[in-house]
Amino acid sequence: MSSNANALSNLLVFPEDHQLVGLSNWAIFQDHLQSIAHSMGLSGYLDGTITAPASPAVGAPPAPAAAPSAAPPALTVTPINSWTPLAEEWELCDGQLAGIIYQNIKDPRSIRVTQDMTVHQMRTRLTNEYDTMSAAAQALAKEYYFKQLEALHKAASDVGCTVQDEDLRSHFLTSLPLDHLWILQTHDACSYSDLKCALLEYDMMVESANSSATSSVTSNALVVSGKTNNSVVCNNCRHMVHVKAKCWACGGGSEGKGPCWYTAPKCMELTTTISAVTVESTSVPAIAAATIYDFGDYDFGDWDGKLLPF
Repeated sequence: MSSNANALSNLLVFPEDHQLVGLSNWAIFQDHLQSIAHSMGLSGYLDGTITAPASPAVGAPPAPAAAPSAAPPALTVTPINSWTPLAEEWELCDGQLAGIIYQNIKDPRSIRVTQDMTVHQMRTRLTNEYDTMSAAAQALAKEYYFKQLEALHKAASDVGCTVQDEDLRSHFLTSLPLDHLWILQTHDACSYSDLKCALLEYDMMVESANSSATSSVTSNALVVSGKTNNSVVCNNCRHMVHVKAKCWACGGGSEGKGPCWYTAPKCMELTTTISAVTVESTSVPAIAAATIYDFGDYDFGDWDGKLLPF
């Protein structure tokens, strides 16, 4: 393939959600750009490994004129991805990829990206702008999540719940929305702490891809909103995030086994007889609540049951 106008594609316009608007979709823009550059054979221009040929020295004596009968010297055309392109070829390829980058940034002037920059200069400017911001955003999201996690863990311990690593992993995996069911096959054997780290990293990538459409960024992967759990509804009390077998209300599979702070929905309160039977049947120090404790239905403080598993 030769480096001529017919060998290069026209300027490409990315899909709307792939065009760079800021930190919210920087990761997906970067991945898409690298894919485009690789498919065009211009990755070396993007990472700076293919540099511009040296220009002739200023003041160098002109080449001697060729004899009238001599044929003009033939130029050797190099491939597009050649590491030693001619000056004209380098300018054409670099300008083509630079145009693609510039056209797919919503507001290039706001981040000081100009049309006269080379491809490598544009990429360096973008990475300097967003990589540091991205690392800071991830650190803040993790700090915010772990503060909530510690508070809810303490609240669960205060009501007598014994939470083990196996319980945490099991409750969290079974509470995931349908879009995350693949995690059950890839992370079911690891510890809960490893699972948290893997999902936090995964969520940052997903939210970066979806934030331009939703106009919001979720703090971390373990904050599951009510919208994502609409598919899990109790057939007994009609509350979300748990099933009938784990329902504490009258008629549920775990009827009467809720903690002391639990209040059943209206018209589904437990009767005095049921409560008495429940108390008498637990003569042995009961820790069953720890094994059936449904953190997905936890309604403590301001979190409104959205942090899973607890």
